[in-house]
Amino acid sequence: MKMVIRVLLCLAVASISCVRADEVILSAQKKLKQIGFYDGVVDGQMGSQTAAAIRRFQIAERLKVTGEMNSQTLRRLGISAPRARVPVKAPAPIPAYVALADLFRGGPFVSVGPEMQIAVIRQAQRNLRLLGYYRGPIDGSPSPSLVASLKAWQASADFRQTGRFDENTLKGLSLMPN
Repeated sequence: MKMVIRVLLCLAVASISCVRADEVILSAQKKLKQIGFYDGVVDGQMGSQTAAAIRRFQIAERLKVTGEMNSQTLRRLGISAPRARVPVKAPAPIPAYVALADLFRGGPFVSVGPEMQIAVIRQAQRNLRLLGYYRGPIDGSPSPSLVASLKAWQASADFRQTGRFDENTLKGLSLMPN
């Protein structure tokens, strides 16, 4: 499941980048067509006709001939280049076992096996859903939405908002063994 989410996130980022690049190419094609260097379809796609038109323009303007949309060519065409963004490195995903252990830190279930912890999370997800605090899947997985739900419930119960399964939270959600 996590792999699917990562792939979808990568595809979304790539498509946003493509849309941004396509807007620049589209603007360049329009401008090159206006001034007579391009006679192809204005579609925002960098193809051989677009590259040839850029080369013709670069030759006419005595620019370095690359056939690519570099900043010098964009400036000469009067097209503002997209702002260069400093790539922000995404934080490394927290391993599932770390996230699981963190939810139980400081509570009575910190030292039980993961099967028991997952069962407690599932029941907590059910209970929080019944109370109207949780809308995610009932899968026993630690997640940011589960932590947010726990904190919201803890706030409404006047408990310390830890987002963890401490003893008071377990008792309040009827998750402590009898």
